[in-house]
Amino acid sequence: MDLYTLLQQFRDSDGFTQIAMNPAAQFGRRARRYLGAELLPERLVNENAYREDSIKYRTVLANAGTRYSPSQKKDGDIVGSMLVELGNSDIAREFSGRQYDALLRLLMNNASMDAMASITNWLDTAVNLALLEHNEKNRWEAIVSAQVALTGDNEYSETISYPNPSGHRAAQSAPWSTDSTDIFADIHAMADLLASKGYTVNRIITSRTVLAIMAGNNTVKTRVGVSVVNTSGQITSAAGRATQAAINGALQADGLPSIELYDLQYRTQTGTGYFLPRTVFVMVATTGQDEEIDLGDSEQVVMTDTLGYTAVGRAVGQSGPGRVIQAMPKVDKPPRIEAEGWQTSLPVITEPEAIGVITGIN
Repeated sequence: MDLYTLLQQFRDSDGFTQIAMNPAAQFGRRARRYLGAELLPERLVNENAYREDSIKYRTVLANAGTRYSPSQKKDGDIVGSMLVELGNSDIAREFSGRQYDALLRLLMNNASMDAMASITNWLDTAVNLALLEHNEKNRWEAIVSAQVALTGDNEYSETISYPNPSGHRAAQSAPWSTDSTDIFADIHAMADLLASKGYTVNRIITSRTVLAIMAGNNTVKTRVGVSVVNTSGQITSAAGRATQAAINGALQADGLPSIELYDLQYRTQTGTGYFLPRTVFVMVATTGQDEEIDLGDSEQVVMTDTLGYTAVGRAVGQSGPGRVIQAMPKVDKPPRIEAEGWQTSLPVITEPEAIGVITGIN
Protein backbone atom coordinates (compact mmCIF):
# COMPACT_ATOMS: atom_id res chain seq x y z
CA MET A 1 0.00 0.00 0.00
CA ASP A 2 1.24 3.50 -0.81
CA LEU A 3 0.66 6.62 1.26
CA TYR A 4 -1.94 8.09 -1.07
CA THR A 5 -4.03 4.91 -0.76
CA LEU A 6 -3.62 4.97 3.03
CA LEU A 7 -4.95 8.52 3.28
CA GLN A 8 -7.76 7.73 0.86
CA GLN A 9 -8.81 4.78 3.05
CA PHE A 10 -8.63 7.05 6.08
CA ARG A 11 -10.91 9.55 4.35
CA ASP A 12 -13.32 6.85 3.12
CA SER A 13 -13.63 5.47 6.65
CA ASP A 14 -14.52 8.97 7.90
CA GLY A 15 -11.29 9.16 9.92
CA PHE A 16 -10.87 12.92 9.52
CA THR A 17 -14.41 13.60 10.73
CA GLN A 18 -14.06 11.22 13.67
CA ILE A 19 -11.02 13.14 14.91
CA ALA A 20 -12.49 16.59 14.34
CA MET A 21 -15.94 15.78 15.75
CA ASN A 22 -14.89 13.72 18.78
CA PRO A 23 -16.83 15.44 21.60
CA ALA A 24 -14.67 13.90 24.34
CA ALA A 25 -11.51 15.57 22.98
CA GLN A 26 -12.61 19.01 24.19
CA PHE A 27 -11.96 17.96 27.81
CA GLY A 28 -8.33 17.06 27.10
CA ARG A 29 -6.39 14.00 28.16
CA ARG A 30 -5.61 12.46 31.53
CA ALA A 31 -2.44 14.50 32.01
CA ARG A 32 -3.78 17.52 30.13
CA ARG A 33 -7.26 18.33 31.39
CA TYR A 34 -9.02 21.45 30.08
CA LEU A 35 -10.96 22.84 33.05
CA GLY A 36 -12.54 25.58 30.95
CA ALA A 37 -14.38 22.99 28.87
CA GLU A 38 -16.10 21.78 32.03
CA LEU A 39 -17.50 25.30 32.58
CA LEU A 40 -18.19 26.19 28.93
CA PRO A 41 -18.51 22.89 27.02
CA GLU A 42 -18.91 22.83 23.26
CA ARG A 43 -22.31 23.02 21.63
CA LEU A 44 -22.89 22.72 17.88
CA VAL A 45 -24.94 25.63 16.56
CA ASN A 46 -26.43 26.02 13.10
CA GLU A 47 -25.90 29.78 12.78
CA ASN A 48 -22.63 31.69 12.96
CA ALA A 49 -24.40 34.88 14.06
CA TYR A 50 -27.48 34.82 16.28
CA ARG A 51 -29.00 36.28 19.41
CA GLU A 52 -28.69 34.10 22.49
CA ASP A 53 -31.82 34.61 24.58
CA SER A 54 -31.04 33.25 28.02
CA ILE A 55 -34.21 32.65 30.01
CA LYS A 56 -33.76 31.62 33.62
CA TYR A 57 -36.57 30.77 36.00
CA ARG A 58 -36.56 31.43 39.70
CA THR A 59 -38.97 30.35 42.38
CA VAL A 60 -41.29 33.03 43.75
CA LEU A 61 -43.15 32.31 46.98
CA ALA A 62 -46.82 31.51 46.57
CA ASN A 63 -49.45 33.58 48.37
CA ALA A 64 -52.15 32.29 50.63
CA GLY A 65 -55.64 32.55 49.15
CA THR A 66 -59.22 31.55 49.68
CA ARG A 67 -60.50 28.21 48.46
CA TYR A 68 -62.38 29.56 45.44
CA SER A 69 -60.37 32.66 44.55
CA PRO A 70 -58.38 32.79 41.26
CA SER A 71 -54.70 31.84 41.33
CA GLN A 72 -52.45 34.84 41.83
CA LYS A 73 -50.08 35.42 38.92
CA LYS A 74 -46.45 36.21 39.71
CA ASP A 75 -43.57 37.53 37.61
CA GLY A 76 -40.50 35.35 38.20
CA ASP A 77 -38.51 35.22 34.98
CA ILE A 78 -35.02 36.61 34.54
CA VAL A 79 -34.51 37.32 30.88
CA GLY A 80 -31.38 38.46 29.06
CA SER A 81 -29.89 38.27 25.59
CA MET A 82 -26.53 38.57 23.85
CA LEU A 83 -25.62 39.00 20.20
CA VAL A 84 -23.26 36.15 19.29
CA GLU A 85 -20.96 36.41 16.27
CA LEU A 86 -18.59 33.46 16.06
CA GLY A 87 -14.91 33.86 15.22
CA ASN A 88 -12.76 31.79 12.89
CA SER A 89 -9.53 29.95 13.64
CA ASP A 90 -7.30 27.65 11.62
CA ILE A 91 -3.95 25.90 11.50
CA ALA A 92 -1.80 24.22 8.83
CA ARG A 93 0.86 21.66 9.72
CA GLU A 94 3.35 19.60 7.74
CA PHE A 95 4.29 15.97 8.23
CA SER A 96 7.98 16.36 7.41
CA GLY A 97 10.07 14.39 4.92
CA ARG A 98 11.80 12.51 7.76
CA GLN A 99 8.41 11.50 9.26
CA TYR A 100 7.20 10.66 5.75
CA ASP A 101 10.10 8.22 5.27
CA ALA A 102 9.34 6.55 8.61
CA LEU A 103 5.72 6.12 7.55
CA LEU A 104 6.77 4.61 4.22
CA ARG A 105 8.93 2.07 6.04
CA LEU A 106 5.87 0.94 7.98
CA LEU A 107 3.90 0.56 4.77
CA MET A 108 6.72 -1.37 3.06
CA ASN A 109 6.75 -3.73 6.05
CA ASN A 110 2.99 -4.31 5.68
CA ALA A 111 2.34 -2.49 8.95
CA SER A 112 -0.55 -0.44 7.58
CA MET A 113 -2.40 -0.44 10.92
CA ASP A 114 0.65 1.07 12.64
CA ALA A 115 0.92 3.62 9.84
CA MET A 116 -2.76 4.51 10.25
CA ALA A 117 -2.29 4.91 14.01
CA SER A 118 0.70 7.18 13.43
CA ILE A 119 -1.29 9.42 11.07
CA THR A 120 -4.26 9.51 13.45
CA ASN A 121 -2.10 10.51 16.41
CA TRP A 122 -0.33 13.21 14.42
CA LEU A 123 -3.57 14.74 13.11
CA ASP A 124 -5.12 14.71 16.59
CA THR A 125 -2.07 16.20 18.33
CA ALA A 126 -0.82 18.68 15.72
CA VAL A 127 -4.12 19.85 14.22
CA ASN A 128 -7.20 18.98 16.27
CA LEU A 129 -5.75 19.81 19.70
CA ALA A 130 -4.45 23.11 18.34
CA LEU A 131 -8.03 24.15 17.58
CA LEU A 132 -9.31 22.82 20.91
CA GLU A 133 -6.64 24.77 22.80
CA HIS A 134 -7.60 27.91 20.91
CA ASN A 135 -11.10 27.45 22.33
CA GLU A 136 -9.74 26.78 25.83
CA LYS A 137 -7.65 29.95 25.75
CA ASN A 138 -10.71 31.94 24.67
CA ARG A 139 -12.82 30.43 27.46
CA TRP A 140 -10.47 31.66 30.18
CA GLU A 141 -10.14 35.10 28.64
CA ALA A 142 -13.95 35.38 28.67
CA ILE A 143 -14.18 34.15 32.28
CA VAL A 144 -11.30 36.19 33.70
CA SER A 145 -11.47 39.40 31.65
CA ALA A 146 -14.96 39.42 30.11
CA GLN A 147 -13.15 39.89 26.79
CA VAL A 148 -11.70 37.60 24.14
CA ALA A 149 -8.83 38.93 22.02
CA LEU A 150 -8.74 37.22 18.63
CA THR A 151 -5.37 37.59 16.91
CA GLY A 152 -3.77 36.11 13.82
CA ASP A 153 -1.29 36.62 11.01
CA ASN A 154 -1.05 39.87 9.03
CA GLU A 155 -1.82 41.89 12.18
CA TYR A 156 -5.39 40.60 12.36
CA SER A 157 -7.01 41.40 15.71
CA GLU A 158 -10.52 41.68 17.09
CA THR A 159 -11.83 41.99 20.64
CA ILE A 160 -15.11 40.40 21.73
CA SER A 161 -16.68 41.89 24.87
CA TYR A 162 -18.96 40.07 27.32
CA PRO A 163 -21.35 41.25 30.04
CA ASN A 164 -19.28 42.34 33.03
CA PRO A 165 -21.43 42.97 36.13
CA SER A 166 -20.06 45.53 38.56
CA GLY A 167 -17.79 44.11 41.25
CA HIS A 168 -17.53 40.61 39.80
CA ARG A 169 -13.95 41.20 38.65
CA ALA A 170 -12.20 43.09 41.42
CA ALA A 171 -8.57 43.74 42.27
CA GLN A 172 -7.05 42.47 45.51
CA SER A 173 -7.66 44.91 48.39
CA ALA A 174 -3.89 44.97 49.09
CA PRO A 175 -0.98 42.82 47.96
CA TRP A 176 -1.62 39.27 49.16
CA SER A 177 2.13 38.84 49.62
CA THR A 178 2.06 41.46 52.39
CA ASP A 179 1.89 39.59 55.70
CA SER A 180 -0.81 41.85 57.16
CA THR A 181 -3.22 41.49 54.23
CA ASP A 182 -6.30 39.50 55.22
CA ILE A 183 -6.62 37.31 52.14
CA PHE A 184 -9.71 35.53 53.45
CA ALA A 185 -11.48 38.90 53.75
CA ASP A 186 -11.09 39.37 49.97
CA ILE A 187 -12.31 35.83 49.31
CA HIS A 188 -15.33 36.21 51.59
CA ALA A 189 -16.22 39.57 50.06
CA MET A 190 -16.41 37.98 46.60
CA ALA A 191 -18.35 34.98 47.93
CA ASP A 192 -20.77 37.35 49.66
CA LEU A 193 -21.27 39.28 46.41
CA LEU A 194 -22.17 36.06 44.59
CA ALA A 195 -24.44 35.04 47.46
CA SER A 196 -26.24 38.39 47.26
CA LYS A 197 -27.16 37.49 43.69
CA GLY A 198 -28.53 34.12 44.81
CA TYR A 199 -25.47 32.04 43.88
CA THR A 200 -23.48 29.50 45.90
CA VAL A 201 -19.77 29.11 45.10
CA ASN A 202 -19.02 25.54 44.06
CA ARG A 203 -15.57 25.82 42.45
CA ILE A 204 -12.45 27.84 43.17
CA ILE A 205 -9.72 27.74 40.51
CA THR A 206 -6.35 29.44 40.74
CA SER A 207 -2.67 29.00 39.99
CA ARG A 208 0.14 27.48 42.02
CA THR A 209 1.65 30.98 42.07
CA VAL A 210 -1.35 32.39 43.94
CA LEU A 211 -1.49 29.37 46.25
CA ALA A 212 2.18 29.92 47.17
CA ILE A 213 1.44 33.54 48.04
CA MET A 214 -1.46 32.44 50.22
CA ALA A 215 0.63 29.76 51.90
CA GLY A 216 3.25 32.30 52.97
CA ASN A 217 0.84 34.99 54.20
CA ASN A 218 0.78 35.44 57.99
CA THR A 219 -2.99 35.96 58.25
CA VAL A 220 -3.56 32.72 56.35
CA LYS A 221 -1.07 30.84 58.53
CA THR A 222 -2.76 32.22 61.64
CA ARG A 223 -6.17 31.11 60.42
CA VAL A 224 -4.98 27.57 59.74
CA GLY A 225 -2.88 27.33 62.93
CA VAL A 226 0.62 27.85 61.51
CA SER A 227 1.68 30.76 63.73
CA VAL A 228 3.13 31.55 67.14
CA VAL A 229 2.50 34.28 69.73
CA ASN A 230 5.59 35.98 71.17
CA THR A 231 6.04 37.24 74.73
CA SER A 232 4.57 40.62 73.79
CA GLY A 233 1.35 39.00 72.68
CA GLN A 234 1.99 39.67 69.01
CA ILE A 235 1.27 37.03 66.40
CA THR A 236 4.35 36.22 64.38
CA SER A 237 4.89 33.85 61.51
CA ALA A 238 5.99 30.32 62.23
CA ALA A 239 8.57 28.66 60.07
CA GLY A 240 7.32 27.11 56.85
CA ARG A 241 4.13 27.67 54.95
CA ALA A 242 0.50 26.74 55.28
CA THR A 243 -0.31 23.59 53.35
CA GLN A 244 -2.87 23.39 50.59
CA ALA A 245 -4.82 20.88 52.69
CA ALA A 246 -4.90 23.31 55.63
CA ILE A 247 -6.03 26.20 53.42
CA ASN A 248 -8.73 24.02 51.88
CA GLY A 249 -9.84 23.00 55.37
CA ALA A 250 -10.27 26.66 56.31
CA LEU A 251 -12.24 27.35 53.13
CA GLN A 252 -14.49 24.34 53.73
CA ALA A 253 -15.09 25.46 57.32
CA ASP A 254 -16.47 28.68 55.85
CA GLY A 255 -18.73 26.79 53.43
CA LEU A 256 -16.47 27.27 50.40
CA PRO A 257 -15.02 24.59 48.10
CA SER A 258 -11.41 23.47 47.96
CA ILE A 259 -8.95 25.14 45.61
CA GLU A 260 -8.36 23.52 42.22
CA LEU A 261 -4.99 24.34 40.67
CA TYR A 262 -4.85 25.02 36.94
CA ASP A 263 -1.33 25.49 35.62
CA LEU A 264 -1.73 24.11 32.12
CA GLN A 265 0.32 25.86 29.45
CA TYR A 266 -0.11 26.23 25.71
CA ARG A 267 2.68 26.67 23.17
CA THR A 268 3.10 29.24 20.44
CA GLN A 269 5.84 29.57 17.84
CA THR A 270 7.56 32.13 20.06
CA GLY A 271 7.08 30.67 23.54
CA THR A 272 4.47 29.47 25.99
CA GLY A 273 1.54 30.90 27.92
CA TYR A 274 -0.92 29.88 30.61
CA PHE A 275 -4.60 29.30 29.94
CA LEU A 276 -5.36 30.73 33.39
CA PRO A 277 -3.35 33.86 34.27
CA ARG A 278 -0.98 33.45 37.23
CA THR A 279 -2.44 36.42 39.14
CA VAL A 280 -6.14 35.60 39.49
CA PHE A 281 -8.43 33.75 41.90
CA VAL A 282 -11.56 32.52 40.13
CA MET A 283 -14.78 31.62 41.94
CA VAL A 284 -17.69 30.14 40.03
CA ALA A 285 -21.12 29.28 41.36
CA THR A 286 -23.85 26.73 40.90
CA THR A 287 -26.14 27.73 38.04
CA GLY A 288 -28.51 24.82 37.57
CA GLN A 289 -27.54 24.74 33.89
CA ASP A 290 -26.64 21.36 32.44
CA GLU A 291 -25.04 20.52 29.09
CA GLU A 292 -25.48 17.03 27.68
CA ILE A 293 -22.48 15.70 25.76
CA ASP A 294 -23.21 12.88 23.32
CA LEU A 295 -20.15 10.61 23.18
CA GLY A 296 -21.72 8.20 20.69
CA ASP A 297 -22.71 4.56 21.14
CA SER A 298 -25.54 5.69 23.42
CA GLU A 299 -23.01 7.07 25.91
CA GLN A 300 -23.80 10.50 27.30
CA VAL A 301 -22.14 12.75 29.86
CA VAL A 302 -23.94 15.62 31.58
CA MET A 303 -21.84 18.62 32.59
CA THR A 304 -23.59 20.26 35.53
CA ASP A 305 -23.64 23.90 36.65
CA THR A 306 -22.16 25.26 33.44
CA LEU A 307 -21.65 28.99 32.87
CA GLY A 308 -22.83 28.73 29.27
CA TYR A 309 -21.24 26.97 26.33
CA THR A 310 -18.66 27.21 23.57
CA ALA A 311 -20.52 27.58 20.30
CA VAL A 312 -19.08 25.68 17.33
CA GLY A 313 -20.72 26.81 14.12
CA ARG A 314 -20.46 26.12 10.42
CA ALA A 315 -16.87 26.35 9.21
CA VAL A 316 -16.19 27.85 5.79
CA GLY A 317 -17.16 25.56 2.92
CA GLN A 318 -19.18 23.20 5.11
CA SER A 319 -22.87 22.35 5.08
CA GLY A 320 -23.16 21.80 8.84
CA PRO A 321 -21.51 22.82 12.12
CA GLY A 322 -18.25 21.34 13.40
CA ARG A 323 -14.49 21.40 13.07
CA VAL A 324 -12.86 20.34 9.80
CA ILE A 325 -9.58 18.45 9.27
CA GLN A 326 -8.07 17.58 5.89
CA ALA A 327 -4.72 16.09 4.82
CA MET A 328 -3.09 15.42 1.47
CA PRO A 329 0.26 13.89 0.42
CA LYS A 330 2.59 16.07 -1.65
CA VAL A 331 4.98 14.31 -4.02
CA ASP A 332 7.29 17.22 -4.92
CA LYS A 333 10.62 17.32 -3.08
CA PRO A 334 10.72 16.75 -0.19
CA PRO A 335 7.71 14.39 -0.13
CA ARG A 336 5.45 15.24 2.82
CA ILE A 337 1.89 15.39 4.08
CA GLU A 338 0.18 18.75 4.46
CA ALA A 339 -2.76 19.00 6.84
CA GLU A 340 -5.19 21.77 7.71
CA GLY A 341 -7.83 22.28 10.36
CA TRP A 342 -10.33 25.09 10.76
CA GLN A 343 -13.37 26.00 12.85
CA THR A 344 -15.85 28.76 13.61
CA SER A 345 -16.35 29.10 17.37
CA LEU A 346 -16.74 31.39 20.40
CA PRO A 347 -17.44 31.00 24.14
CA VAL A 348 -20.94 32.16 25.14
CA ILE A 349 -21.45 33.05 28.82
CA THR A 350 -25.11 32.91 29.82
CA GLU A 351 -24.52 33.24 33.58
CA PRO A 352 -22.26 36.32 33.95
CA GLU A 353 -23.26 36.88 37.59
CA ALA A 354 -22.14 33.36 38.57
CA ILE A 355 -18.48 34.38 38.12
CA GLY A 356 -16.27 36.19 40.62
CA VAL A 357 -12.61 36.95 39.92
CA ILE A 358 -10.04 38.54 42.23
CA THR A 359 -7.37 40.02 39.94
CA GLY A 360 -3.85 41.42 40.05
CA ILE A 361 -2.72 39.21 42.91
CA ASN A 362 0.92 39.68 43.90
